[in-house]
Amino acid sequence: MRGDRRALAGLAAGSTGVSFVLPNGTTVGAAPAYLRRAVEVKDKRGRPLGRVVVGIAADRALLARIRTASGTPPGDGLAIIRGGRLITPAPSGDGNRSMSTQLARGTDLRLVAYTPGEPVSQAVSETRRRVFFATLLTLAVLVLAWWTAVRLLSERMAIAPVRRRADEGDTTTGRRVREAVALVGEALAATHDPEALLPVILESAVGATGAVGARLVSDGAERFRAGQPERGGTPLTLSLGTGEERVASLLIYPDPSRPFSEDEGRLAHWLAAQASIALENARLHRAVEQQAITDHLTGLANRRRFSETLSLEVSRAERFSGTLALVLADLDDFKRVNDLYGHQVGDDVLRRFADVMRDSVREFDLAVRHGGEEFALLLPETDLEGGARLAERLAEALSGTRFPNRAGETFTVTSSFGVSAFPGSASAEQLILAADRALYRAKKEGKNRVVVAQGE
Repeated sequence: MRGDRRALAGLAAGSTGVSFVLPNGTTVGAAPAYLRRAVEVKDKRGRPLGRVVVGIAADRALLARIRTASGTPPGDGLAIIRGGRLITPAPSGDGNRSMSTQLARGTDLRLVAYTPGEPVSQAVSETRRRVFFATLLTLAVLVLAWWTAVRLLSERMAIAPVRRRADEGDTTTGRRVREAVALVGEALAATHDPEALLPVILESAVGATGAVGARLVSDGAERFRAGQPERGGTPLTLSLGTGEERVASLLIYPDPSRPFSEDEGRLAHWLAAQASIALENARLHRAVEQQAITDHLTGLANRRRFSETLSLEVSRAERFSGTLALVLADLDDFKRVNDLYGHQVGDDVLRRFADVMRDSVREFDLAVRHGGEEFALLLPETDLEGGARLAERLAEALSGTRFPNRAGETFTVTSSFGVSAFPGSASAEQLILAADRALYRAKKEGKNRVVVAQGE
């Protein structure tokens, strides 16, 4: 038994959150108190060999991993409760408990998401809802890795460590499993970028299965490779994707002289599952990020993206001695449109003006709904004169557009424009202030006109 215990101790030491319980009740290693799962292990004759216990600690570290992996907004808080009481530190600041979910079946632990106390718009609320679901998907990844670790370690316990000896091949396989689980888990917690995740999964597939190489193929083209797949035999081909959607194939190439064992095949399928979850998680996060920087009514960029892009473009123009024009637009008498024809017609006007802006700008320009009936255009490599010419075209296109009302009649809408440019305005703040003052003058001087910033 001393040899058995030493083998189990070595395996437990290399597997965080794992312990083994022998038939006589002796425990080797330690698993966290929360989120524990035990599996009974028997030999081929059905005789009990003990239990494998794997756990995830419900603590700050788990919350930090979930927050990092899911991209939870900094203003939102996460906490874990048990029996109605917090077992992790309460989120800082005031907040409203918005959503919660059970962490694991059969436990009274729940993951709770808190949002700031201030009123939340429909768009922001939807974004937070999507972030929370992405958080749950991240948690599902952790739980899947947890259950897989239980299965793999229980099988490992059944075939090797509980014997008085373990040959070197088994030891190598166990180490590969632990390294693959740890490497993939760390990668999933660190990023949701497929360009970073998928190469890690390919490398893990090669290292854990003893393959000579692996390839990831999408739409008939190779996206990533690891090792030397051209030296391998017939590959194990695994589909990647979730549900009925298959977005890529993972091909793992064995050494021609040694086919994959049953354990290695199972591990390859587990890694393929992680790759599928990584792809789906990345898709969700792209959707969440897009939601966070896009105006839900018009599909244009929103104020947040405008602020971020403006600062970057000013820095770029300053660094390379370039130019940058800013156009602010405000629809004239838009309140009257809503009062006369209703908000649905008003929304149609906003969407149509957004289409006019999209049709008028270059691919690298940024069209923005700044809020309400206010819009903005950010035009890199454009001077003050170029910004004014574009504003004139927009004014002409909008005034020539006829909008139907609910009575079947049509009406027109005009807009006022203010234009500023870098380097005449030497910072992001000065650009906005100068364009805003020019827009104010356009309104004051009779509307439906373009005014450029003075002194530029």
